[in-house]
Order: sequence, then structure tokens, then C-alpha cells
Amino acid sequence: MRLLRTGMRAIPFGCCLFAGSAGAGTADFPVTPGVTLVLAVSNSGPPRPEQSNEHIAQGDYEVIVRITDVDTKGIRQTAFIDAVDQSGERRQVTIPRLVRTEDLVKSRMQVLGFLSSDALILDGTTALGPSRLVTHELLAKGSAAYSFRSFSSRDSASGTLVRGGSNIQFPVLINGLRVMLSAMVARGQMTSGSSTRPFEQYIFDNPQHPISLRVAYGPRGGSFPFKADFAREVVRIDWPRAKTSGLDEALTKTCRVEVPGIYFDFDRATLKPQSKEALDQIAAVVQRLPSRHISVEGHTDNIGGDSYNDQLSARRAAAVKTALERDYAIHGANVSTQGFGARRPLESNETLAGRARNRRVELVLDCGHDKSAR
Repeated sequence: MRLLRTGMRAIPFGCCLFAGSAGAGTADFPVTPGVTLVLAVSNSGPPRPEQSNEHIAQGDYEVIVRITDVDTKGIRQTAFIDAVDQSGERRQVTIPRLVRTEDLVKSRMQVLGFLSSDALILDGTTALGPSRLVTHELLAKGSAAYSFRSFSSRDSASGTLVRGGSNIQFPVLINGLRVMLSAMVARGQMTSGSSTRPFEQYIFDNPQHPISLRVAYGPRGGSFPFKADFAREVVRIDWPRAKTSGLDEALTKTCRVEVPGIYFDFDRATLKPQSKEALDQIAAVVQRLPSRHISVEGHTDNIGGDSYNDQLSARRAAAVKTALERDYAIHGANVSTQGFGARRPLESNETLAGRARNRRVELVLDCGHDKSAR
């Protein structure tokens, strides 16, 4: 089986990201084993006839990438995808990757996706973002030679990226906190064979490892602005925290808090193994508040009908409660569940990132007043 996987790569050893906010707080996060990045993907472009038999994920889906090791050789990561391919078959795949330090420094080729047939190392390529060389040239000269592949088996497309004017503020959820990251905009026409298509990136300029917060390309023969055939955005960054005081404090202060790090199988109520750290934190909070009632709420985007989304969100909330009872001996009488489907969106469902952020789990503490209501 071969499956398109949106690429995520990590940040070189020893560095951290420092994210300036626009009224939403300031954040940094360590680049260590356990850091998890979530990409929202939309793949809606028509395949070429000669590629129609490849198992390529379609529609909206998410890719979860976890950093597993960081050393002088580079960054090891594991990408998880759970999506439906062109034939309508659901596929779940885990793909390891090592992105070498020298490629993070000077490569001009970025591979946007992963295939289950990929080698551990794809020489001369990056994945999560362009190399430091490309980013430096955009900053210093305003342009840079650049190439990309949709995934390793596809033909490359090449051209010149040109930096836009002012940076934009790009929202990302970092451990559940909405943070605005300053992103450089770079656009260009990319050519493969006899066809050319519009391409753009929003790049977070970390000196150790630039990150493509958004990467998208339009139809062959298209121009700017374009409707994306393919788009990939970083929507969440989570990592294990030694203490749960932040979750405690937020819950007791506001009586409602979104829980970062809860991941479900595509279109299902099955918790992924990567949810364990978040479940540990929820259990610790519930155990420290034995006399207080806590509700677990599920929320979805607006894809699908209202009835289906209500049921899916309710089943997801129930799955969290079941895990708490089964794995942490939490007394079920202290925890209730409710599903709201798409009725309480945090952001617009008209955008890829908005839909991804609306799919969430929240904890609500019974504070005896209206603080928890919306």
C-alpha cells in the first residue's frame, strides 16, 4: 500500500520556537521527543489519469507527527495518517522519517507528503518547511530558487519564490492556547514539464528550522489568487508537560477549558494512542477535585449532517469518559458527557484551519454560576 502523507518535520536539536503573539499570549515550545504537531490537510485537486490508481488521501483530514528523537544526525519523527483514499477505502498508516541536519541547512527541495514506501531518509529534501538557505535568501534578497514534490515518487516542480510585503499573523494552537505567529509570505509559479501552477507558503522564520505554517498550490495553468488543489496548515502543537497546574488554573478560573492533545481516528470516536498524555492530565485534575462535577464536551466541524455530528461528538466525549473510568479508576458519577456537534464553533467552518480547530474536546467544571455557559 502506498499512501500520500502530508510531511512534517521537526526542528534541529537544542532549539526552541519563540512565538510572538498579537494579544493572545507568548509561547515557546521545546523540540524534544514527545512534541506533537498537527497538520490540517485538504486534498481536492483532480489526479492525472496515469496516477489514478495511487492510494492518495482525499478531502479534509489531519496528519499527526510526533518527534521521537533529536541528535546531531537530524530529527526522527513518526507521521500518522487516518484518511479515505480515492477509492473510498479508509487507510491508517504510520511512517517513520529521519530528516538530516545537512538537508535542513541547505536543501532546495521540499517533499510535502509521505508514502508508506518511502525510505527512512529522502536525501537532499526537507518536509515541514524550507531549508535555512532558502529562507535566508528570501529574507536577504527577496527571492530564492525552490523546488517541491507532492511526494517522493512524483515529478518535481521548480521556480522562484518571491517574498511578499509585510508579514502576516498566523494562528496556531500551542498546548491549547491560541497564539499568533509572524509568518513571511512567499509566492511563485512552479513549473513541472510543460505545466505551471501557482504556489505559496507562509513561513515561520525560526533560525534553526523554518516551518511552513501554510503551503498550498493551485491548478495547472492557474494564477493568483487561486483556489487550492492542495493545502496544508499547521493548526496545533502539543507536548507533554510535567505539571497540570495550567489546566487546573484555567479550569477553576474560567470553568471551561479546551484540552490539548486529544486525538481521534478519522471520522470515529476511537482515541489514538497519542492521547495518553492528555488523558493523564484530565485524570489528575478530576482526582484533585473529587467533590466537583466535571462535564466532558465533544465538538465537531460542520462537515456532514447535524444529526451525524451530534452523535459523533457525543460518542467522542463518551470515549474520553470511558478511558478515565477504565484506565484511571475515575468514578463515573463525577463525570458526565455531552456532544454539541457543530453548534458551538470557535472559528469559521469556511476555512481548513477553522474546521480543524472546531474539532475539539472541552472540560467544563460545575462552578454553580454562568461562567461555563456560552
